[in-house]
Amino acid sequence: MKKIAVLFEEGFEESEALTIVDILRRAGMDALVAGVSAREITGAHHVCIRTDILSDSLDPETTDMVVIPGGYDSVERMLENEAVISFIAEMNHHGKWVAAICAGPRVLDRAGALEGKNYTCYPGQETRITSGTFCKTSVQRDGNVITAIGPAVCYAFAYTLTDALGGDSLAVKNRMVYFNAFDESSSCQEPCPEQAAAPLRPAKVAVLMKEGFEEGETFSIVDILRRLGAECTTFSFDRASWVTGMHGMTLKADSDFSDGIEACDAVVLPGGRPGGQNLKDDPRVIDLLRRWNKMPGKTLSALCSGTTVLAAADVIVGKRMTGYTGYAEKLPGAVFENRLAVADQNLVTSQGPATGYPFAFLLAETLGYDTRIVRSRLMYDFAGGRHA
Repeated sequence: MKKIAVLFEEGFEESEALTIVDILRRAGMDALVAGVSAREITGAHHVCIRTDILSDSLDPETTDMVVIPGGYDSVERMLENEAVISFIAEMNHHGKWVAAICAGPRVLDRAGALEGKNYTCYPGQETRITSGTFCKTSVQRDGNVITAIGPAVCYAFAYTLTDALGGDSLAVKNRMVYFNAFDESSSCQEPCPEQAAAPLRPAKVAVLMKEGFEEGETFSIVDILRRLGAECTTFSFDRASWVTGMHGMTLKADSDFSDGIEACDAVVLPGGRPGGQNLKDDPRVIDLLRRWNKMPGKTLSALCSGTTVLAAADVIVGKRMTGYTGYAEKLPGAVFENRLAVADQNLVTSQGPATGYPFAFLLAETLGYDTRIVRSRLMYDFAGGRHA
């Protein structure tokens, strides 16, 4: 089993970092969440993760790859950390894989790993890199160095890492319904940012977390909603602040289900079969969905296996919706559509793990947000992201 160290520091980009670990673990890799300064690290959009180890315990000889996620504060901190720079330099010296996304390639540059290499990074960050040749591509692989341009490219980046390590990215792509969400043939199209308007009042969105939820999928949604200015709160249950996902990542919830959820405008039911089943088995969740279904101004949303929770609450009859591949029979009474994401009446649904971005955009648009600027900043169109 290949051992990969993904370095987490204060201010990391959640949608990038968590998705990378998620995908590598799906591919059967030993992907470690390595905290640089502490065992509990908080990201750029206030998501807190409990790391597996501290980075100073890593051994370059037994590590096959090191990955630097983006996040400006995180990168600035790592640039000043001589132990991190030394570790990357030694990995590079021995021909081990070194990888980074978004602003992360600056750390590779500081460690000397970009010397004589082609690389990519978030547009504008190349002016702060002193070596190598900048290429405005989604993912760039040159020798033992792999880099990616920005947040929405984290899927393609993680699949490239998987292939470099000898894994089968195609199998993982298919399971995650990646090709439904991204069109690789249209990637690298320049985004067209336009002025965006926000709703008069920030929408309040509740994201429910039970043991076994899909980490990358869930926190991509949280990340995007918070970038847009929504008041997005993650809720756990029974005063258990920390919740462990389907792929072994432990993340901190913002609040307990019993506190403040009724004031929210929308609820999100993430995927993850164990997590979805745990939500379905909780009568408090079913009661909430049934009550909200009868209340004006409340939006019910779910993706992947979270859609079966909506079915269990009997709130989907006669409504158009979608779900994971083969889920039509699990959603009785609904008008099932084999589409990326669907909004109908008070319901917003999407297909699977790789559809977190288009799901979040559609939900946000339903709540009154203009998503164009954020889609551009995330490099979503550049990555070939499809629109619902």
